[in-house]
Amino acid sequence: MKLTRTVGAAAGVVGVAAAAALLLSNLDVDASASPAPLPAASSTSSQPSPAAAAAEDYSRDLFGPRWADVDRNGCDTRNDILSRDLIDVVYKSGTNDCVVLTGILHDPLTGETVTFTRTSEGYQPVQIDHIIPLAVAWSLGADSWTAEQREHFANDPANLQATTANQSKGDSTPSQWLPADDAAACTYSARYLEVAVDYALEISAADRSALDRALTRCPSTR
Repeated sequence: MKLTRTVGAAAGVVGVAAAAALLLSNLDVDASASPAPLPAASSTSSQPSPAAAAAEDYSRDLFGPRWADVDRNGCDTRNDILSRDLIDVVYKSGTNDCVVLTGILHDPLTGETVTFTRTSEGYQPVQIDHIIPLAVAWSLGADSWTAEQREHFANDPANLQATTANQSKGDSTPSQWLPADDAAACTYSARYLEVAVDYALEISAADRSALDRALTRCPSTR
């Protein structure tokens, strides 16, 4: 089973973004909430908030092994996403078109076109990014999920994108990071909102404002 292309590459992205904007306008958001605190962040308060305490307890291992085969298609999620997001893909022989060796990424988040080449060590510019970072999800409700739910979230194609922006974005939320291009920010925001709603993750007031600004600049709303 091969995954479909991302919403950013689909012809119907304008409709999706418009629907996301409507959903956001009707969403009940905690206006007092601050952006999700990250595990590395320090606090000047002697009494950290519950969200900050949850962030301190975060560990990547709590979301299961990296790139599991949750859909049981015989291929791990990382290769599934590479196969979905790259073009001109070349697979390793004998892997039933699973292990991606090379391909071309037209990055929807940065606008770059880059070549992916599989390496066993060293820095790889094309990485798989979680639209809603796992550390953020943990502090916004995933700390109460079952291990199976967290593993599913970590491997959900709707929340994953091959991109060169993974390093610069890190564990940022929309109020802290958005693609520079308006159309890309529109698509990214629609996806962020869709995942947040699907998993009942809280959206802070700051992130709601950032999403709203990005969605109002979508092609369909100009």
